[in-house]
Amino acid sequence: MATITENKEICQRFFSELHDKGNFNIIEELVDPNVISHDPFPGQPSGSEGVRSTMTIFRNAFPDLKLIHNDMIAEGDKVMIKFTATGTHKGEFMNIPPTGNKIAYEEVVILRLKDGKIVEHWAVADAMTLLQQLGVKEI
Repeated sequence: MATITENKEICQRFFSELHDKGNFNIIEELVDPNVISHDPFPGQPSGSEGVRSTMTIFRNAFPDLKLIHNDMIAEGDKVMIKFTATGTHKGEFMNIPPTGNKIAYEEVVILRLKDGKIVEHWAVADAMTLLQQLGVKEI
């Protein structure tokens, strides 16, 4: 069984490689194929393919996506990460054409790990702030 420190290192590496560098190979390495996303992105397929699908949408829309880690707390087999996502809207996102706008919104993610892989995922994002920065006036 992995230690809390090892779980934190896995999560830090996952976010750094996938979100900051766009390294999609990290999904096969660190995400269980049957991962459960409790708060999936609209239309997200199940399992690790859903993670790949959602991250493809974000990387295409915000190719310079970066995360600023504000907090990381771990207990048992879970790791909670609070971060600020930043980027530039250069591709279509949720049917919103590219605006060139800079974005910055906060998100809290909880990951459960087993045998060195992410097996469950919960997320709460400040989607309202993100959409306002993209010029959405009504929801």
